Amino acid sequence: DIVSMLVVRISTEECLPLRSKVLRPGQPIEMCRYPFDPEAVHFGVFLENRLLSIVTAHPENLPLFPEQAQWRIRGMASEPECRGRGYGGAALSALLAWGRAERLPLFWCNAREKAIPFYLRHGFSVESELFEIAGIGPHKVLKISL
Repeated sequence: DIVSMLVVRISTEECLPLRSKVLRPGQPIEMCRYPFDPEAVHFGVFLENRLLSIVTAHPENLPLFPEQAQWRIRGMASEPECRGRGYGGAALSALLAWGRAERLPLFWCNAREKAIPFYLRHGFSVESELFEIAGIGPHKVLKISL
């Protein structure tokens, strides 16, 4: 239940199993490490000590936006049976609150087509046409100014 969940910063290592299961199924766990993980921040949502949702973000400027010190959201994932219950939103909200506290100008992401409504509900805007990421599927660039 959403009232008893815990939302905290977590380590890269804690992210890997859920990244593997949801974002890179069938691939070795080492393929779930991102080159930017050492400088990234990660938030996780726990319920009864079980990690249900994660989000990762790291510094990366997209030339589409003039602001410097942009952060890119990557690796957003929730346990499949827990989707639609607010856990992903809680992870994203924690990341956005952290970004505001750090005085970041914006977050952006390449959102999978099926995830776009989720980001729109959380205040993001669509900033590109649909494009294909090989092996993953259709995406659009989304952003939120802080």
